[in-house]
Amino acid sequence: MSPQIRESEVAEQWDRNADVWTDQVRNHWDIFREHWNNPAFIEFAGDLSGKTVLDAGCGEGHNTRMFARRGARMTGVDLSPKMIEFARTEELREPLGIRYERASFTDLANFGKDSFDAVVSTMALMDGPDFPGAIREFALVLRPGGTLAYSILHPCFSTKGFGWVRDDSGRAIKFTVADYFNEEVWID
Repeated sequence: MSPQIRESEVAEQWDRNADVWTDQVRNHWDIFREHWNNPAFIEFAGDLSGKTVLDAGCGEGHNTRMFARRGARMTGVDLSPKMIEFARTEELREPLGIRYERASFTDLANFGKDSFDAVVSTMALMDGPDFPGAIREFALVLRPGGTLAYSILHPCFSTKGFGWVRDDSGRAIKFTVADYFNEEVWID
């Protein structure tokens, strides 16, 4: 088995990317997120109004706020101190009653057993090094009969061989997905 990426490395990468990511998300420049993933995810997650919900891998809080505006009582967790800082700053600017905590979704010990009606995670679980650990933690914090809703990239779209192929003039001519079975650890 290949060595795993440590959570500290994940946090460092997201801290390094936090300014750009937050700017893109808050300016609605991520067209796929705005017009495809978020609307589909809201429908998939169902009505969470009045429920206590954990947003696992909340980033700067965009989707956490989206669910809070729909009536959910939200708590967001993320590994990146900088992302949590951005989320808390936005909560101060537009209070929605959201609690943001710097934590790993693979260690939710600060939250009691059966403390949430639902756990949502929108396009975050594929960025953590321990998917099985995250699912075990969700099972602990979810109340019996609770809801788990998450979205991730299909692994074939997150490989070293994923990207645009360009012609000699630099024009993108096709998109390639390759190295699907390469188990080497890498950071995109």
